[in-house]
Amino acid sequence: MPKLSALERQAQIVELLSKNEKMKVMELADYFQVSRETIRRDMNALNKAGSLKKWFVGSEPVYDFKTQPVHTRMTEAQESKMKISRKLLEFIPEHAFLYLDTGSTILCFAKLLKEHSGYTVITNSIPVVNELVDSGNELIITGGTINPRVMSAMGAQTTSFLKCIKVDVAVLGSSGFDHHEGPSSNTFDDSQIKQVVIKNAQTNIVVADSRKATYSSFTQYASWKEIDHLITDDGISTEVAQRLSEFTDVIIV
Repeated sequence: MPKLSALERQAQIVELLSKNEKMKVMELADYFQVSRETIRRDMNALNKAGSLKKWFVGSEPVYDFKTQPVHTRMTEAQESKMKISRKLLEFIPEHAFLYLDTGSTILCFAKLLKEHSGYTVITNSIPVVNELVDSGNELIITGGTINPRVMSAMGAQTTSFLKCIKVDVAVLGSSGFDHHEGPSSNTFDDSQIKQVVIKNAQTNIVVADSRKATYSSFTQYASWKEIDHLITDDGISTEVAQRLSEFTDVIIV
């Protein structure tokens, strides 16, 4: 195995743990051909970032770290996601150019947007494409390599395409943002896509149900100062909402 940087190794550790649920430090050390002490330092770094729970013989991902398939997440907090989606619609100008991210809340919004027309929607989400393909909106899908777990296009082709466009509103999801100073994601590829979109959008809106404020994901993709609005539901704690409102506009439905 070629020598990896600490960040590259930690990212692969996360992927391994997501697939295998639990692995011993010894097993990880053998896999990466490094010392057990190196793996322990990696574990400590990931644990401080809120990505792992430490156990006596190894580690396992926290609940939200292992990305669940979008069709599974669609059955969770449905009422909250619909309230968020209805509120989001108020922030979308007529005939706007939109970027719709991946995620179950955004797919819920796509179902609502299907009832409207005149928008141009750019997305890397296959479920969003399937939802809007027969709507009265122009639909553009990014190129890229399909991630079958989240059913979205990712990779260099996706980011290259997104660097060439501008949108009125970018609607972004978050895997969780506890222990972070901004919205976060579970993969580097997804974070890079979001970072490119944020730079090329006039308005950036994060939609996330209140549970995400109690989850910690792998990598932060933006600071809250880069986000114009966070739309969430009334399950979010007053303390967290007040803290976030120092950096972004928090809208509670």
